[in-house]
Amino acid sequence: MVSLSSFSQAKRIIKKHEIRDGISPKSVVTNGQGLFAAQNMMYRHTITVYDVYGNRKAKIRDEVNLREFGYSEYPNKKIKGGPVEGAFTNDGKYLWVSNYNMEGEGFENPGCDACNGSEFDPSFLYKIDMGTFEIASVVKVGSVPKFLAISNDDKKLVVSNWSSGDVSIVDLEKEEEVKRIKVGIHPRGVDITEDSKTAYVTVMGSTKIAEIDLENYRLNYIEDVGRAPRSLILGNHDSIMYISLNSGGSVIKYNRYTEEKITCKTGGGPRSMCMTPEGDYLYVVNYFARSFSKINTKNMELVEEVKTADKPIGICGNWDDSEIWVACYSGRIEIFKDFHLDSLRHGNSMLGIDLSSFWAFNKSASTTREVEDTEDTEFAPDGSNNENEILLSDSLETTENIVNEPVMSVVSAKKPLTPINKDRFSKKSVISPDCTYHVIAGSFSVPENAQTRATELMSKGYSTTIIQGNLSYVSACCFSNRKEAEQGAKDVKLNTGYSAWILKR
Repeated sequence: MVSLSSFSQAKRIIKKHEIRDGISPKSVVTNGQGLFAAQNMMYRHTITVYDVYGNRKAKIRDEVNLREFGYSEYPNKKIKGGPVEGAFTNDGKYLWVSNYNMEGEGFENPGCDACNGSEFDPSFLYKIDMGTFEIASVVKVGSVPKFLAISNDDKKLVVSNWSSGDVSIVDLEKEEEVKRIKVGIHPRGVDITEDSKTAYVTVMGSTKIAEIDLENYRLNYIEDVGRAPRSLILGNHDSIMYISLNSGGSVIKYNRYTEEKITCKTGGGPRSMCMTPEGDYLYVVNYFARSFSKINTKNMELVEEVKTADKPIGICGNWDDSEIWVACYSGRIEIFKDFHLDSLRHGNSMLGIDLSSFWAFNKSASTTREVEDTEDTEFAPDGSNNENEILLSDSLETTENIVNEPVMSVVSAKKPLTPINKDRFSKKSVISPDCTYHVIAGSFSVPENAQTRATELMSKGYSTTIIQGNLSYVSACCFSNRKEAEQGAKDVKLNTGYSAWILKR
């Protein structure tokens, strides 16, 4: 039996799958309505858009004719950009993207990571329509624009210009820059208060945060927050700032009113961050450590550090599914499931983990999980990985742009655990000789919980059965072929809200 103390030490964030799509993502952002956008810099000259299942919805080239958007000073020909960061409007219908620099005639003196000064070429922001996936508008800003944020009232956009050392304020109704404010060497992270009146910008070449009044453009500074502040998120109704310190290998919680600072050490090179809607957990990618950290914002204690692919640099949350999306500059987006977060929200679980919600459900059915009876989940009996773990077999069918890790740790225990019987699925639970593909809508360690789920599904009209094994698997329905089972899984998700996966018997 796994004790609560051993479970509290378990790894509870597990990699589900990854997207490899000829990308080089500098960042990944979501509109909170099922779309995710990766900005792929000048190495790919694209923005790629995905649904919640990792399927690509669009690939948008960064080429524009600036004259067609009213910039007559530029040649009548295509110019390339270099997408860096993105921010969605609050209704999720438009994506604004910053371009590192522009490539083509008229742009002979681009900025760079080491550049600082006003002599470098300006760059442009793109506004992308999420209905047509086309560039609908462009706005000229400073040199090497980086992070951008949109006010809650959708009236202003603020973007940090790395090389020119200033911040551009864009009027979103006019879709033009209305003010440019010098703030210091290498501004980077941006956030805006809930009332849309004040912007805060990290000045990475210093230890300061710039405070900009968005009504009168007055500039102030918060001094001595730490070396090389990079990313910034406001929390607790703007009373708190969470700031990643790139040089210090830490994230600080800064109280704007008391000036109190609490520090949490992370892996090397903490960069972009995201925070749960409730504000209780913070996630930050550690570029040099090849990891991301989960932090409890109440006490600023490190909850877990999770390994990633090389060069993790962008991060966002798919909070409806308790997922963390990590953009790795090395050429992929990795998608992780936070079981602890999921259990806090949904409750039905095995030791606090709802296994049924782990596997991806795909409307196109290309990522439906299908488990062969001969590829059982099993305990590692020999402790060869320094601790005994429950292992999940790598049997997720994927589209060509999704790759899966072969082994994923779900629960670890200090004491050896009993190996699972290889014949763990009870054959007597098969509904008929023609029933081969079970649609599983829940996996439980407590049989009573499985019965509760089964009763609920039966009340919704499903011919439910429970397959007894190491866990109690709730089969909502069963089919003779996979195609029908995939449609059944769709129906279960649509009608009940439960993630479903397919067990082939």
